[in-house]
Amino acid sequence: MIQPRARHSIEELAKAAHWAGGIKKGRGWDVVEREIGITLPDDYKEMMSIFPSGFFRNAVSFNNPIDERTDFEKFVREDVRNTIEVIGDRDLDYLEDTDYRLFPEPGGLLPWGNDMQGGMFCWLTKPDDPNQWPVAYYSQDLLEWSEHNGGTIEVIWEILTHVGDDNILHRRLDHELPIFRVPSTYMGNDEWLPHAEYR
Repeated sequence: MIQPRARHSIEELAKAAHWAGGIKKGRGWDVVEREIGITLPDDYKEMMSIFPSGFFRNAVSFNNPIDERTDFEKFVREDVRNTIEVIGDRDLDYLEDTDYRLFPEPGGLLPWGNDMQGGMFCWLTKPDDPNQWPVAYYSQDLLEWSEHNGGTIEVIWEILTHVGDDNILHRRLDHELPIFRVPSTYMGNDEWLPHAEYR
């Protein structure tokens, strides 16, 4: 049996992200997983249990499928199915020179977030245990995929805490505050106004 991977706790991630808030639960994981068609990793579900939709360090954006403020039908249609279609579009060459497949094929790419610059975060849905799935990231800047074996929380942890470009993005983030932010409007002078439903 494969042993669980060592990782940081959800409490450590929340502390690193300067986050003390929560979510407004609108549906259970049974609904989400039934609609998507697969069981999702526990660390992702832990993360969604306290982080609403939002942004980590202005570098990772995601929508929370169990939060009542997320339009669930839109999440499934756009964040999951449409993104899979985009990745599979042969004219866009996302899968050129790779052995990747697309979910729901066994081991296929299943998206869970983006980098707000055209890049995408996915799981490689193999092996059968979702807690062992690697994260695959496509960089629009580098036009290439990279993988991380640590799971969702570890990917976010490195983006929040590592100095320089030592992260899955291979991008320097020192100019960005290592925080989590809910959907907000930039007001200038480093001030952000959370959208009304997140105040």
